[in-house]
Amino acid sequence: MQRQFFRQYPFSYYLIGAIFLILMIAVAGLIGISSHATEHSLRENARAVELQTEDNLATVFRAKEEGFRIFDKSLDYRMEAAFPKFLAEYERAGGDPSKMDLESVKEAIGGDMELYMIDAQATVIATTYTPELGLRFGDFAPYFATYLDTIRASEGFHPDHIVSEKSTGAMKKFAYFPTPDHRYILELGLPVNTTEFSAFRTLDRELVLMMEEENPYFDGVRVFDTTLRVHINGTPVEITDTALRELLAGVLANRSTLEVKGPDPGITTRYLFIDLGNDAFGSDVSRIIELRYTDAPIRQALAESTIFYLSLAAFAIIGCAILAILSIGMLTRPIGKMADDIDIIAGGDLDHPLTPPVGSELIRLEESISEMVARLKAMIAELRTSEENYRTLVESANSAILRVDTQGNIRFINPYAETFFGYNKSEIIGRNVMGTIVPAQDSTGTYLESRIKDIVAHPEVYEAYENENIRKDGSRVWMSWTNRPLHDRDGKVVEILAIGNDITRVKQAEREVQQLNTELEERVTDRTRQLVEAIQNLESFTYSVSHDLRAPLRAISGYSSILLGDLVNLPEKDRKYLELVRQNAHEMGQLIDDLLNFSRLGQHSLRKETVLPAALVKDVIEAMQSDPSVRKVEFRTGNLPPCHADAAMLKLALANLISNAVKFSRSREFPVVEIGSVDEGGKVVYFVRDNGIGFDMRYADRIFGVFQRLHPPDEYEGTGVGLAIVRRVIDLHGGRIWVESEPGKGATFWFTTV
Repeated sequence: MQRQFFRQYPFSYYLIGAIFLILMIAVAGLIGISSHATEHSLRENARAVELQTEDNLATVFRAKEEGFRIFDKSLDYRMEAAFPKFLAEYERAGGDPSKMDLESVKEAIGGDMELYMIDAQATVIATTYTPELGLRFGDFAPYFATYLDTIRASEGFHPDHIVSEKSTGAMKKFAYFPTPDHRYILELGLPVNTTEFSAFRTLDRELVLMMEEENPYFDGVRVFDTTLRVHINGTPVEITDTALRELLAGVLANRSTLEVKGPDPGITTRYLFIDLGNDAFGSDVSRIIELRYTDAPIRQALAESTIFYLSLAAFAIIGCAILAILSIGMLTRPIGKMADDIDIIAGGDLDHPLTPPVGSELIRLEESISEMVARLKAMIAELRTSEENYRTLVESANSAILRVDTQGNIRFINPYAETFFGYNKSEIIGRNVMGTIVPAQDSTGTYLESRIKDIVAHPEVYEAYENENIRKDGSRVWMSWTNRPLHDRDGKVVEILAIGNDITRVKQAEREVQQLNTELEERVTDRTRQLVEAIQNLESFTYSVSHDLRAPLRAISGYSSILLGDLVNLPEKDRKYLELVRQNAHEMGQLIDDLLNFSRLGQHSLRKETVLPAALVKDVIEAMQSDPSVRKVEFRTGNLPPCHADAAMLKLALANLISNAVKFSRSREFPVVEIGSVDEGGKVVYFVRDNGIGFDMRYADRIFGVFQRLHPPDEYEGTGVGLAIVRRVIDLHGGRIWVESEPGKGATFWFTTV
C-alpha cells in the first residue's frame, strides 16, 4: 500500500517538499534584505575597475608602438641601401621575374634579408622565401593590397612596420620599392630576432597577465591584429571561427569598441579597439583586445553576505535538516539499490535485473537503463561480427599488410605477408623494417635507411611509394606500398598502415622496355647518320645541277642581248621573241637561286640569339625603297618586341613577307604595308598586313607550297618560292605561321618564333 502511494507522483515532488520548502522559508527573508543594495554597489565598482583597466591597456599599447617605431626606423637605412642591387638584377633580367637570380642578390646584400616580387594582383610570384610563394595579400588583408597598388604607381623607397609574416608568424621588417616600369613591387623582408626585441615582443602577454592579477573581474583576454589573427605568446595564429572573424571585421571597419553579452550568464565580452594606425606605413598595427569580464566576484561577495544571514537561522535550519534527512533517507533508498544493481551490470553481468524503483522518474530511469543494456548487448554483438569480418579480410587478403610505429618497428603482419617474406609473427613482430624486409641498399645503389625514416616521419607525403624489399631467404622483390597514418584521439600519428603488392614482374618489364628503347635509339642514330649522308649527296647534286644550268642560261641571255644590240633593223616581231627569250632565261636563273636557297634552309643549324625585329624590318624597307615603284608604298612599323631567333633567317622571312605585301598592294592608289605585333596569352605574335588585292581563304593552305601561285605570272612577278621559304624558316624556329585574307581587302600574315 505504501509503495503504491509513492508511485502515484514524481519523485521530485517529495524531494523538493522535504528539503527546499522548509529551508527556503527560513532563509529567503534574510537573503532578500541586502542582496539588491550590495549587488548594485559591487557592480558599480566593477565597472570602474574595468574602465581603468582598458585605459591602462590602451596607454601601454600606444607606448609599445612608439618603441616599435623607433626600432623600426633604425633598420630603414640598411634596407634602403639594399634595393639598388635588387633593382639592378630586375633590369638585368629585362623586367622578367622568372629570369632573376634572387638567391645571388640575397647573398650580395648580406644573406639575411628575404627577397619578394609582387605583381599587379598583389601576389608574391617570386621569392627566396618559399613558404610565402603565391601569397595573395588581398585574401587576408584587403586594405594592404590597396596600399600596394599605391606603392606600385609611385616612386622610391617605402618602409613598413615590423610585422608578423603570414606563413609562420615570425617577426620581420618589410620595405618596398616599385620597379621603374611600375609593373612589379620589389620587397625586402629582414628577420628581427634580437633578444631585446623578443622580450619586447612578448610584452602583450606579460601585460595581460599583470592586468589579470590586478583586476579580479577578468575571466579571459585575447589579442587580435588587423589581419584578424589571435596573438598567442607573441605569435599570430589564424582564427577558424567564422562568426568571430565577422565580428572582428566589423570592429575593425568601425574602428570602435564593441560590447557583447555572452551566452553564459554573468559573462560580458568587450572588444576594445586600440587605434595604432599610421598613414606613413602600409601595415595597420592596431589591436583588438577581447576582454572577458565575469561577475563571479560579485556573486561570491553576495554569497558571503548571504552566509552571514544564514548563520542567524542556523538553529531553524538544523531542525529542518533533521526532517530532511529522514525524508531523504526514505526516498533515496530505492536509488541506492538501483546504484548497486548498475554497479553489478557495469562489472560485466549484463543479464543482472534492476530492483523495481519507486516514483515515476525512477521507473523511467529503470526502463531507460534496461533499454541501454539491450542496445549495449546488440552493439557488442555487432562489434564482434565487425572484428571477425576485419580479421577475415586482413588474413585472407592477397596483399602484404603491416602496421609499423613511428620508429619503424613492426607491430602487425598479416598471414600473406608472413608467407611472402618468409617470417612468422614471433620472428618479426617488434623488429624494425630495416634489416628484416628492407635492405640497407637496393640494387641501384641507393641507401634506404634515410628514406624509410622519412616515410615513418611523414607518411602523408609517401601515400603511394615503390621500393625494393628483401625476403628472409635474401631474394629481392619490388613492392608498391600504400601508406596511411593512424592517429590517436589527440590527432597524433601513432602507427602507419602499409599495404604492399608485388610489382617485381612490372619492374622487370620496365627494364626490358628500357633496353628496347636503348636499341631503338641506336637504330635512330644509325638512320640519322644515313640521312645526313643522303642530304650531303643531295646538296652536292643540287649544286652541280645549278652550276650546269647557269652556264647555258648565261649563254642564252648573253647571245640574246648581243643579237638585240647588233640587229638594229630586226623586225619588231623577231625583236619581241628575243626579248622574251632573255626574260625567260633571267627568270629561270632567279628560280634556280630560290630553289637553292629553299633546299639549303634545313641544312644549317640555327644560331639563335636575342634579335631586334624592328632593326631587321628597317633594313629590309630601306633596301626595297631603292626601287622607284616601291617609293609610293606607305610603310607603318608598330611595336616589335625582341625575340630569340636566327637573325639572318628571320630577316630572310621578313624580306619575303614584306616583298609579297608590296607586290600585291602597289596597284592600289594608296598602298599601305603595316608591320607590328600583338600579345596573345603572354606570347608575342608578329604580323605583316597590306591593303592589296587579297585572296579567297579556300586557297590559304596552297600559298605556302613551292610553285603555288594564285595569280598568273604575267600579272604579278615572282617564282612561287618566297612564301615556302618563309614557312620553312618559321618551322625551323618551332613557330607557327598562318594567313587571314578576303578578296579586295588585303591580307595579314601572322607568325610566331616559338
